[in-house]
Amino acid sequence: MEIAIQIFGILGALTTISLGFPQLLRLRKTKDTGKVNFVSFWIFFAGILAWLVFGVFNSNESGWYVFIANFICIAVYSFTMFYLYYYYKDKKKGQLRNAVIGIVIGDLFALALFGVFAVTVYQKIHTGKFYPEQGGLIPTFNGQASLAVGLIVPAFTTLAFMPQLIISLKKKNFKGLTPWMPLLFLINNTWWITFFVLNIVNAQRTQDVKLLAGMPSFIGGLVWQIISTIVYTIQFGFILNSELKEKKMQKRNEHNPSSLNTTTLN
Repeated sequence: MEIAIQIFGILGALTTISLGFPQLLRLRKTKDTGKVNFVSFWIFFAGILAWLVFGVFNSNESGWYVFIANFICIAVYSFTMFYLYYYYKDKKKGQLRNAVIGIVIGDLFALALFGVFAVTVYQKIHTGKFYPEQGGLIPTFNGQASLAVGLIVPAFTTLAFMPQLIISLKKKNFKGLTPWMPLLFLINNTWWITFFVLNIVNAQRTQDVKLLAGMPSFIGGLVWQIISTIVYTIQFGFILNSELKEKKMQKRNEHNPSSLNTTTLN
């Protein structure tokens, strides 16, 4: 059971690390942000920071996967956020500067949490546990706090792109977002759902006090991961459909240049 938890934790960590890459590569390639909703990206940015808090203060010994994955993810995503504003054609005066300030503040907060995480690693080296029951230097969430955090934190990353989805549906325009982004999210959801389920089963099986204390947060995380799967499945479907229609139209114009000229004149 412990080995399985580690395997899916590593898989979840690897995909979490890569979540920002598809959109970052799209931005660097096209140098066009399209009709993106900046609020969605900021909510997700805050969500990654919230996951860092979850990963470092949750008492479960497997929580380090969550922290490491999201710490690297925040570094990658910071570049994604920067290029969203850098390539935004209609940005207002000072908008890029303000975005950079926000990104830097978030990154400094992440670095501070990394310092806390370093203390847990120190404890692991000297006691064999990240969160020893006696003499631990880092406080952890109790049962109620663990449940609250487990319910609140995943909401940020799960619902972050709902504003983007709603606006895209209203305008019937999904340009700017790559379908690889929600697809990668879906793969990521699969690993973390399995990870949370295994942790819940393991806590029930072993009746370990520390595991049981962290179980409410894993239940909350599991629920939100399932909701996230539904949300990103819908988004993936619409973005993919939009991309296929655009490619079909391009091929049609290539085979029929006259229709392209007519469209241009209109």
